[in-house]
Amino acid sequence: MNVFFLFLLGLISTSGLGAQEVVQFRLMTFNILQGGGNAKNVGFGNELFGGSRIDEIASAIKLAKADVVGIQEDCSSKSNVILNKLGDGWYRAGKVYSRFPSKLIYSNKDRSLEVVDIELSGSRVVRIVNCHWWPNNYGPFLAQEKLRANPQLDLNNLAKLVEEKGARRGGTRGYRATIETLEDAIEKKRAIFLVGDFNEPSHLDWTEHYAQNGTDRWVDNPTGTPLRLPVEWPGSVLLENIGMVDSFRHAHPNEVKKPGNTWTPPYPKETPGRRPYGDQVLDRIDRIYHHGNKVKVLSAKVVGEKGEVSDIVIKRRWPSDHRAVVIEYEWKN
Repeated sequence: MNVFFLFLLGLISTSGLGAQEVVQFRLMTFNILQGGGNAKNVGFGNELFGGSRIDEIASAIKLAKADVVGIQEDCSSKSNVILNKLGDGWYRAGKVYSRFPSKLIYSNKDRSLEVVDIELSGSRVVRIVNCHWWPNNYGPFLAQEKLRANPQLDLNNLAKLVEEKGARRGGTRGYRATIETLEDAIEKKRAIFLVGDFNEPSHLDWTEHYAQNGTDRWVDNPTGTPLRLPVEWPGSVLLENIGMVDSFRHAHPNEVKKPGNTWTPPYPKETPGRRPYGDQVLDRIDRIYHHGNKVKVLSAKVVGEKGEVSDIVIKRRWPSDHRAVVIEYEWKN
């Protein structure tokens, strides 16, 4: 079914409550890396992409058949290179791109958190929150450091340590700002969706089930102790506690069979500005959440390079150090 456009169905309930509007749309989150510019310092120089990564970024969005895209590390507000490449029929509000009219409601000073209203149909408006949490003190990297120093370290103590030291609670790029924005919309009974690069794992992935049955998250682990401990990562726990649903994990509840890792695609040895790929942690830090029992997840897919991880693959070179995620929703109102 073509979901580039909004379609309405007049469904008459058997109880005689009247017509019900049903909307389908595809929501994408995509960290495009340094505004889609010449990121030569981290191995994404323009010369590898025929002069620019913008074509590949737009191709990924089109191939995913996205209707709404929340972008992290977007180009500046003065540049519409991505919007222009997407073509006619697209709108931009801050870092959110949409096939529907959209309005920027709120943006914090460093634009790491934005609230955008998307007009799907007349008075039918959904609210998109686009966030980018701090990348510093990434918990899995802290776990690697501790395991290198002592491979026999008690894993329960390690889990508590990285949960605490890797937390990013305050400030404009932490939990608090995001949670407050969401709670306000939930209180007002708004249709609300959250997209972002969270720079923190999910407790729905780092589970006891995964610890017992999953693969080592450390690409080339020298310690002999697999990096797959259960951790109650506080950011995702807080989101769950206020009623936000992890859309990908809702569609794919088995985190062992479908990890959905978005961090990070493979890269060559001695890539400038990056740790050796063998020292990377494979994780799902790019996520999409929804709220409300009137929202149904129809599909959830990872968009990226050719390989086992990506469900949607662009034929060109993948243009970012993050894979993207696209969720197809049905929303009844």
